[in-house]
Amino acid sequence: MENGNYANAADIFERLGRGAHDLGMLRQAPRLYLQAGRAYILAGESDRGADFLRQGLNIFAETQSWEQLDRAGQRVVDDLTQWGHTDLAQEFDTWLKGITPERPETYRRAAASTRRPQLPIHCPSCGGPIRADDVEWMDAATAECPYCGSGVR
Repeated sequence: MENGNYANAADIFERLGRGAHDLGMLRQAPRLYLQAGRAYILAGESDRGADFLRQGLNIFAETQSWEQLDRAGQRVVDDLTQWGHTDLAQEFDTWLKGITPERPETYRRAAASTRRPQLPIHCPSCGGPIRADDVEWMDAATAECPYCGSGVR
């Protein structure tokens, strides 16, 4: 992905996502599917990319990981908008609102305003991309890598 070879990255993330899903690794699989979806879209395969984005988000919904679904879903909508896929972004926004249980606005504001320490942009163990707003925090200073599960400080 970093080198702009999106088609190759998409294939790799797809295989990793399928492997994680087949092994029941439901914490890693959705993130790998989301990366595959992003890579396919950047490679010009919007329909295929959208399918993988939906698969990743669906796993969060199926496992009732609502906070992860909120964060990842908003990032998908933001990314699609930024890349000029506004119709697809609107489609995802509507779809997400339909599958996400209602929570008070105070929950969303509190989740959005939680400040966390700065993290490295890649996991030191596996090299996966790390985003402070898209990880689970183990404690106030340590996040869990969404790909390998290592603690990242």
